Amino acid sequence: MELEDVINRLKLLKSRRVFVQFPEGIRLRIKEIVKVIEKEGIDVVLCTEPCFGACDIRDNEAMALGCDSILHIGHEDFGVKSTLPVVFWEYFIKIDPLPILQKELKKMQNFKKIGLVTSIQFVHTIPKIKHFLEMVGKKVFVHRELQYPGQVLGCRLEAAKKIEDKVDCFLCITAGKFYGLGIILETDKPVLCFDLERKEIYSLDDLKKKLQKIIAWNKSQIEDARVVGLLISWKKGQFNPNVFKIKKKFETEGKDVYVLAMDEITPEKLEGLELEGLVNFACPRIGIDDVERYKIPIVNWDQI
Repeated sequence: MELEDVINRLKLLKSRRVFVQFPEGIRLRIKEIVKVIEKEGIDVVLCTEPCFGACDIRDNEAMALGCDSILHIGHEDFGVKSTLPVVFWEYFIKIDPLPILQKELKKMQNFKKIGLVTSIQFVHTIPKIKHFLEMVGKKVFVHRELQYPGQVLGCRLEAAKKIEDKVDCFLCITAGKFYGLGIILETDKPVLCFDLERKEIYSLDDLKKKLQKIIAWNKSQIEDARVVGLLISWKKGQFNPNVFKIKKKFETEGKDVYVLAMDEITPEKLEGLELEGLVNFACPRIGIDDVERYKIPIVNWDQI
């Protein structure tokens, strides 16, 4: 879907003021997008709060500002209910992956069977990469679990898990380590990041070992902690009712437990509470990507 299609969708909704949520990666282009939409007579309110996925739909905030629709950029609908209509714009990033792949192909020489996975922005590169790898003798596997073949989310990695037993490694087509890191911690196969931003392919094995050690240490510390904070978010797609079961479980073990609610979970909001351990019940990537930001041990609830 292109911006013209987005505008047509908004017009069909008879939108007069749209609340726009967008990822950090398109910040440099967002003013250009706003100008195009406003030329069509639609007021735009930009939400500058972080937006990490379709689990974070801010319809209450949008309505408070008089908006009648939401434009959610860079993600797809996976079922979070909203009071306002939401237009999801995948925002495909146009790039030719083959020059990079040809240059970096030697880094894949030890792998015969390749599983391809990617984020929604790069799903259009899958057919071209698959064809190229097959032409050089690789056997390629792509599984569709979400809207597009090979697509994964930060918290939904079934496109990788379902083919894990068929492949020698995964090639994660992306920009940065976010999606590849999720896969390497959830599977037992090597993951090569095909980083279209850095224009190179690199392994995540060393980072996996480092994070596994941190997570294992944090789990052991949570077991001994006497004062524990349970972190929850009121984001629509992130509330986890298991928090109160775990609270009771910890209390029967003699722990002093506090349920701490916030929008975006950050370590700065916990300063001064004198906690000895944290259990995250919101986005599961907090216990992976942000683990080194916290001064006290933190784990995801399903790791305890």
